[in-house]
Amino acid sequence: MKAWLSVLLVLLYVCAGAQTAFKELDERSRTFKKKEFDTPEALAMALCAGLTSDRDKARAIFVWIAENITYHRTSDPSAQNKKEYHNKRIKQVYRLGKGVCMDYSLLYQRMAEAVGLTCEFIGGYAKTFSNPWESHAWNAVYLDKKWELLDVTWGAGYRNDDRKFVQEFQPGFFCTEPRIFLLNHYPDSAKWQLMDTPISITDFKKLSHFAYGDLENGIQDAIFQKGSGGAISLKLKIKRAPTYLSINMNGKDLAVARKDEANWTTLTFKPNGGQNLEVWGGEKTSNGIHFDLLGQFNLKK
Repeated sequence: MKAWLSVLLVLLYVCAGAQTAFKELDERSRTFKKKEFDTPEALAMALCAGLTSDRDKARAIFVWIAENITYHRTSDPSAQNKKEYHNKRIKQVYRLGKGVCMDYSLLYQRMAEAVGLTCEFIGGYAKTFSNPWESHAWNAVYLDKKWELLDVTWGAGYRNDDRKFVQEFQPGFFCTEPRIFLLNHYPDSAKWQLMDTPISITDFKKLSHFAYGDLENGIQDAIFQKGSGGAISLKLKIKRAPTYLSINMNGKDLAVARKDEANWTTLTFKPNGGQNLEVWGGEKTSNGIHFDLLGQFNLKK
């Protein structure tokens, strides 16, 4: 059979062990109360007191913001210039405890710089399961002699099926490997892709992407393999694979054979000629089986 499958896929790898090492620091960061500090700078100094590693400082601030700021649109402050506008947004998000991606990222930058970290505010676009192209903002922080990427907005939680924000810590968005981050983040400036060879907007829109923020239940890695008789195997690395997994191609569910072994789940199926592949994970609830979208893959003949 003529080879027809070209997978526009970036393999996803997240170092769960490194994230686990932050457990005690994360718990400590969650104990700090905003009401005890008049400014985000004062909070950052207290939060990072005694921490000798820049990475630990960056993590402590990431965790605090993700756990204490809720995603919610607020009024747009008036200002005479960009500096004043940013200052007002930072004060507002800190006072109200809510804001949007710009607010999260500006607050992160302000708190990071308050403890001596070099941090950038990055503007660009993001790709989500419900929206393939939307304005977004995130940060880059300089750690261990290199730039690292993080998204504290997405680290704070996600929108559910009703488009309501669910506050649930997503550690996979902290210091994400650039090639992984690029699955769903496209910066205005190509240099912030942090790739040797930056990709175009066209290629970005074709990239497969998955829910890597959740290190327990999300996809950590994915590999396609061609089998006999036109079958394809999709190997997914998931720490806790869902009870039910299904594959949908161009709106139609496909028959799937499943095999689980050592944190890897292999789904074998025969494609129906479509190009858009979705992987759904489901669990039993009191109302039946509830499925969540875990990944979207773009297949091309």
